[in-house]
Amino acid sequence: MRLPHVKKPCKDCPFRKDSLKGWLGKDRMTDILKDDSFVCHKNNDHQCAGHMLIKGQDNGFVSLAKEMNIKLEISGNELVFQSKTDCINHHSI
Repeated sequence: MRLPHVKKPCKDCPFRKDSLKGWLGKDRMTDILKDDSFVCHKNNDHQCAGHMLIKGQDNGFVSLAKEMNIKLEISGNELVFQSKTDCINHHSI
């Protein structure tokens, strides 16, 4: 079984370190990172790889996959911010 998710953060993923500074603003990014899950802004029926990577087990989709013993094929960890704080700060500028 395969759950619908993006396998790697897209070039416009807001969780990427090279995303446009200040793009979403501090409040919007803070709210997004509080959410349990987040769909890809380009592929609205698939979970966002960047959100799954930055939140890890705190992402509901990742947690569900683990409970169901389904391996998610996600790569690109080096592309996203290593902490939620860094991501929020990036979008606050």
